[in-house]
Amino acid sequence: MIKRLMKRLPSDLLVRLYTAMPFKGIKNWIVYKAQDKFLVAVLGVITNESGQVLLLNHVYREEPWGIPGGWMELEAPEKGLKREIEEETGLSVEITGIYRAVYQKDPDRVELIFRGKVRGGTFRPCAEISDILYCDVGSWPAGLPDTQKALIQEVLEKNSI
Repeated sequence: MIKRLMKRLPSDLLVRLYTAMPFKGIKNWIVYKAQDKFLVAVLGVITNESGQVLLLNHVYREEPWGIPGGWMELEAPEKGLKREIEEETGLSVEITGIYRAVYQKDPDRVELIFRGKVRGGTFRPCAEISDILYCDVGSWPAGLPDTQKALIQEVLEKNSI
């Protein structure tokens, strides 16, 4: 309701109302309610000490193999990716940098793609991940989507320059 009302008011009036409102908490709440929402995904091309790529077997996908990732919560993106990987695999990772951010549809989202390295831990399966695999570039398992193959190669090639 607030969002629809805000869309109907002239922007100069909205700016004056925002400026005149004395309470920051209420201002922030109104701004939050008036804005469109979308998801933020964090994904990682993670390698081991031999340079092999970490892939996860996702039990809910038609093409089950893929890079680690998940939805961000109210946290820093790097922390979100580390949390997702630890929750889903038991592995601890170091995030070494961001590769890029991409807008995707279905659902509308921004994907933050990172590069990282496995630092420790012991794999343990969970409800979402049944197995992990470290593989050399080009020696992909059946069930790894072509889009992920291309993304992995792109990320690793950029990092080696």
